[in-house]
Amino acid sequence: MIRSAWPTSRVHLGRGAGDSAGTAVQAQGLTKRFGEFTAVDAVDFDIEVGEAFGFLGANGAGKTSTMRMIACLSPISGGTLQVLGLDPMRDGPQIRSRIGLVPQETPSIWNSPSGTTSICTGATSASRGSSCASAWRSCSSSPA
Repeated sequence: MIRSAWPTSRVHLGRGAGDSAGTAVQAQGLTKRFGEFTAVDAVDFDIEVGEAFGFLGANGAGKTSTMRMIACLSPISGGTLQVLGLDPMRDGPQIRSRIGLVPQETPSIWNSPSGTTSICTGATSASRGSSCASAWRSCSSSPA
């Protein structure tokens, strides 16, 4: 279970031409419960725009639960969370359209997908609707 003083890895990458200064993710007292089990226990952290930030911890420490809350795939149980200045509980679709997430698990039909395949699959999933097919065609023509 993640606690307030858990280890992280942080590298500043700098800002690109289109990036604005500020906080990309801000969590205060962020908590995730599954019934009686607390997976993430009141953590506080900030991730600035232009930083690469990683969660470190043993299996079952709450890393995936935290990422699922940030990606608006699982509701928070307590505390506050802002992603790109937006509320994941209210603005999930808008947040998901602006972030990228490559899950740890890959579909079982792939033995070892290339990086291009993984990224294109994520892009295809994120593009939604009629543009989904064009995103996949664009990626399919790229070398794997």
